[in-house]
Amino acid sequence: MSNEFMNSLLFLMLLAIIVWFWQANLRYREYAVRQCKKICHEMNLQLLDQTVALTSLKFRKDQNRKIKTLRRYSFEISMDGANRCRGYIILLGLNIIHTEFDLPDGPVILQKKDLITYH
Repeated sequence: MSNEFMNSLLFLMLLAIIVWFWQANLRYREYAVRQCKKICHEMNLQLLDQTVALTSLKFRKDQNRKIKTLRRYSFEISMDGANRCRGYIILLGLNIIHTEFDLPDGPVILQKKDLITYH
């Protein structure tokens, strides 16, 4: 095989990996938005939809010692439609392990044991 063919093949494989990774991140963001909406609804908070953004991406082992992505998303919420507060959700794979709301009365932190996992 020629060197030019191998370079083209390598480029196409790299491009396919980048497209797959980009699409996977979009699916995880959509999942995070759905989970944030459900949690905010339960807490009588309004999620400001367009504010959910990935702030951290790492790799961690889960309880079964499998490597999964640890994603941290930040978002904005409102208690009455007038004020804005910051919130955070951390996902290990598709499991919510931490949710935090920085409310005016003080932070509200929900750990994994306090949350209902939606799929």
